[in-house]
Amino acid sequence: MTRTLLVGVAAAALLLPGGAPALGQERGVTADMDGDGRPDPVSLQQVSDSSMLLRVGLPGEFVDAKVPGNAGGRQPVPVDVNGDGFDEVLVPEAVGANTVTYVVWAYSAEAGLFGVPLRDGAPWRIFEGGGATAVSTYGCGPGRPGRVLDSVNAYLADDGGYRGERVTYQFAYGVAGEVYRMPISGVGRDDPALQADPATCAPLDGR
Repeated sequence: MTRTLLVGVAAAALLLPGGAPALGQERGVTADMDGDGRPDPVSLQQVSDSSMLLRVGLPGEFVDAKVPGNAGGRQPVPVDVNGDGFDEVLVPEAVGANTVTYVVWAYSAEAGLFGVPLRDGAPWRIFEGGGATAVSTYGCGPGRPGRVLDSVNAYLADDGGYRGERVTYQFAYGVAGEVYRMPISGVGRDDPALQADPATCAPLDGR
């Protein structure tokens, strides 16, 4: 992670209302990464076939991180996966024919900009898509406290039912911990176990 301090005109530009991109900031999305109640510009730039630059504009500075992967021109998705008012972003790591693989990134004053790990140290990946014979989606619901995130991944088996799992995660103290894992077997596409709405993970201010 790198930081670029801004002064004078550049610092003022970073604080333009409405999440306008600052001087030198590529247009992307906005997310309140530092929890100060103001939208921060967030962008993702492909710098090679397998490497990207994630940039967040905070008051007085840019915070950059090198991210592996190829987003296929997509920008990050703002979310608040635990409902604490500090937004995260889903960074597209790979774009397949039917499924997008995201990695969850967050910011804290202590750690800076970081990819959220699971308890075993692996990156926290979220999948969306699936096509005609699979389901990959995610959604958020009430937790204790805040929100939890449900990740659903299943495929259409030879018996005509879907098989896979639904995993519930809680993001706290910089780590995503598994709360519950529910096997899915022999259910139809409309079964509640396969349902999740990504819009339920949107930032609390509705962005």
